[in-house]
Amino acid sequence: MSLPSKPRIAVHKFASCDGCQLAFLNLGETLLELTALVDIAHFAEAGPVDPEAQVDIAFVEGSITMPEDVERIHRVRTNSRFLVTIGACATAGGLQALRNLADGHGWLAAVYAQPDTIAALSTSTPIGSHVKVDFELWGCPVNGRQVLAALRALLDGVAPLDDNEKVCLE
Repeated sequence: MSLPSKPRIAVHKFASCDGCQLAFLNLGETLLELTALVDIAHFAEAGPVDPEAQVDIAFVEGSITMPEDVERIHRVRTNSRFLVTIGACATAGGLQALRNLADGHGWLAAVYAQPDTIAALSTSTPIGSHVKVDFELWGCPVNGRQVLAALRALLDGVAPLDDNEKVCLE
C-alpha cells in the first residue's frame, strides 16, 4: 500500500454553530489553493465524508455534549497525528457550557415533552477535557487566516503561533 503524496487533513464537528467550519469555507479561492498542499479526507460541510480517516492534522470544532461524543473524540485523536481545536466551543466549551451553571436536566424537562429520550451529558466540555490537544485556536468564530497559518506551520514542521487576532475583536 502506498502512502498518499500529500498530507491529509480532516475537519470534525461536535456541538457548535458551524461558524468555525464556515471560516474555512470563507477562505474561498485560498481553500482551493490549499487542496494543492493537502488532501481533505473529511470535511462534511465541504463534501468529503470519512470520519474514520487517518489524517496528519485534524481540526475540531465544537464541544463534547452527548455520550457518543466522548467515544468519537477519542477515535478522532487516535486517527490524527496533530489535533487542533478551533473556536470557543472546542477550546472552552462555548455557549453550550453555560448549561454547566444551571440544572441541565431541568432545562430538558422544560423544553421537551419526553426529556428522558434526550441523551445528553450532564455538562458540556471542551475537547481538551477528553483528549490531548496539540494546538488551540480561540475565537467565535475562529479567524480563517489563523487556521490557514496554523495549518501551514504544521505542514512546515514548526509549532503554530497564535497571533491573538480574533474575528470577534474586528
